[in-house]
Amino acid sequence: MAARINLFVAWYLVLQIFLNNVLAELGTGLLGILGMPVPLADQLGWLVGALFLIALLLVVRVYFKELPPGVGNPAGKGYKLGHALILGSCFFAIGVYVLPFFIHDIQNQVLSVFLAKVVVGMLYPALGMFGFGLSFIYQSAMPAATQSQQ
Repeated sequence: MAARINLFVAWYLVLQIFLNNVLAELGTGLLGILGMPVPLADQLGWLVGALFLIALLLVVRVYFKELPPGVGNPAGKGYKLGHALILGSCFFAIGVYVLPFFIHDIQNQVLSVFLAKVVVGMLYPALGMFGFGLSFIYQSAMPAATQSQQ
């Protein structure tokens, strides 16, 4: 169960990082169609976009019964390492996801620029660890190589 939650959160955070502006515009457009005034729809548009992404991930999970790679073998080699890498990518992705909300409130210009660079720097390990973690989980289901006797 923890592995499924780990994968769900990782997929949500990585897709939210990539599609943040698109999802916010989608939510704002949806609220505009429903008649919400546009100045009020900015903050709520981001929330509606995030809820749309959660709904999309739930539909994929129900349709395929698992989020990719749902074929991992808990007894396989690399399964635990893969989930550890994905958990690490979640921590970096949370930093990428949360820090920009606070950067605008910082009065010190130097600290604000430094934190903006930290956010960009946290993006690379988050995506790398996510990719390697998915690879290790997928490879854990592969059959072990057998040595042929000659």
